[in-house]
Amino acid sequence: MERNSATNQNPNYEIVGTGNKTMVFIHYFGGDAGSWKWLAKRLQKRYTCVLLNLPGFGGNTPIAQPSIYEFSQFINACIDELNLKEYTLCGHSMGGKLALYAAQMMKGVKPSNIVLIAPSPPTVEDMEEQERDRMLIHPNAEEALKTVRGATIKKLEKKRFAYALESQMRIDENTWDWWLTKGMRNNIADRVESLKIPTYVIFSKDDPVIAPEAIYSEVLPHLKKPSFTALTKVGHLIPMESPRKLARLLKRFGKDQISPKQ
Repeated sequence: MERNSATNQNPNYEIVGTGNKTMVFIHYFGGDAGSWKWLAKRLQKRYTCVLLNLPGFGGNTPIAQPSIYEFSQFINACIDELNLKEYTLCGHSMGGKLALYAAQMMKGVKPSNIVLIAPSPPTVEDMEEQERDRMLIHPNAEEALKTVRGATIKKLEKKRFAYALESQMRIDENTWDWWLTKGMRNNIADRVESLKIPTYVIFSKDDPVIAPEAIYSEVLPHLKKPSFTALTKVGHLIPMESPRKLARLLKRFGKDQISPKQ
C-alpha cells in the first residue's frame, strides 16, 4: 500500500503515518475518521494508521439499508483495496462490534490481532429506553452536547470537544436511527465465538456508557483469546480523552504482539 498518504482524498478513509506496522481503526457511533486523529498523531512514526470513515459518518455516502453485515462488508472492502498483508484491526465502541463481525467474515487477509476499545458488546448493548428516545432526537445541538458530556469523565480539550459535537451532528439521520434501534440490539455473539484471533480489550472502570460489568459478562466470555487492560479516571471516549495513555498501550501491544499485563 502507499505509505505516505496523509493527504489521501478517499472519502472512505484517511491514512496517517509511515510506520512499518499497520492498524485499521473503526470509529465510535458518534464519531468518524477524524475522531482518531489525536491518537494517530502519537502513533504515526511507528504505525501506518488507516482511519475508516464508515458510510453515513463524516459526510460519507450512507448505506440505504444499514446492517452489521453491510458495514462489515465496507470495512473488509477497504482493507482489500489497500492490499494489506498484515494488520491489526482496532474498533472503538460501535466500531468494536463491527470489528469482530468484519474479522470473522473476512475472506481475504484476516487481522493478525484485534483491539477493542470500550466495545459495544457482541450481544445486546444495554440502554434505557428514555435515553434511547432522547438520543433519537437527531441532529440536535442541545442533545449532542448532553451526549458528549454524558460519555466523558475527563474534560475534553476545546478542539476535541468541538470535534465530538461536530462529528455527531453530521451523521446521517437514518444511519443514526439504525444503530440506536437495531444495530446495538443485534446479537452477533454466535458468529464471533469462532474467532481465534488474539484480542486485546481496553476499557474503563468508570465508563458511563459501557459499564465494566458489561465487558466482564457480555464481551470477554465470547472471545477465545482475550486479554485486557482496565483503566480508571477516563470515560467512554478513550481515544479523545486519553490519547497519550492509549498510544502507550497500543505501542506496547504492537511491540510484544501480546497485551500488557492485566
